[in-house]
Amino acid sequence: MTVRRLEILQWTGFLLGGVVWFAEYLAGTGVSVAVCNPASSRWGIPNDAVVLGLGSFAFGCLLVAELAAIAVFRATSAEDEQGPPPSARMKFFATASIAANVIFAMIVVLTTVASVVDRTCHQA
Repeated sequence: MTVRRLEILQWTGFLLGGVVWFAEYLAGTGVSVAVCNPASSRWGIPNDAVVLGLGSFAFGCLLVAELAAIAVFRATSAEDEQGPPPSARMKFFATASIAANVIFAMIVVLTTVASVVDRTCHQA
């Protein structure tokens, strides 16, 4: 694989997970506010369906990010961690991305399940 392709996969694996998780969190919060707001109750937004859709999309993107990070890690697995900059840096970012994307995926799954199982609108 070329260095340019590995760099694209490296940054995809590194950045996609966090960005998608944050966007899913903001969108889920916005949907919950819209569903619970008395003024927007006439819109009939199905909270569970929207949250499941957001969670599924985010999990799919996180799966892509994880696969990109694994591909970079496998391509640079023979390199030394203290080696020359391009390959050593890619291996470092791939290792960090693999761990971070697993954590982001767990957060997405847990928040999606919690949003569907728990009541949406109730007093704190």
